[in-house]
Amino acid sequence: MATPPGAGPAALRFVAAASWQVIRGRCVEHFPRVLEFLRYLRAAAPGLVRYRHHERLCMGLKAKLVVELILQGRPWAQVLNALHHHFPESGHVVRDPKITKQDLRKVSEAQETFCQQVKQLAEAPVDLASKLQSALLLSQ
Repeated sequence: MATPPGAGPAALRFVAAASWQVIRGRCVEHFPRVLEFLRYLRAAAPGLVRYRHHERLCMGLKAKLVVELILQGRPWAQVLNALHHHFPESGHVVRDPKITKQDLRKVSEAQETFCQQVKQLAEAPVDLASKLQSALLLSQ
């Protein structure tokens, strides 16, 4: 990925600070921008954060996006579309020599568990509060 124009150290610090404010303020509507920044950062400096930690952070943001749709009472078709968008079944190809099989397994298991729980909620949306709480705990 090429460095965007004007992406010097000051600009990166500014975007990092803005991303931190979005996360601290739980501004879910801006989480996609934070995810985009994290992807850029991972591509620009792959060794900065361990794969599992990076994926855990990204997965938490994506899970919160999906859960927020449920909490807003959006139609289940919209929730499931968001789920498939953020957690595609094919996954993504990872090209990092430092990734262990255990890292890949743990990330994959966490994503599968979260997706299964959301799909179960869509099939039988009962006891929503406790199911959402357990789904969020498992995704972290």
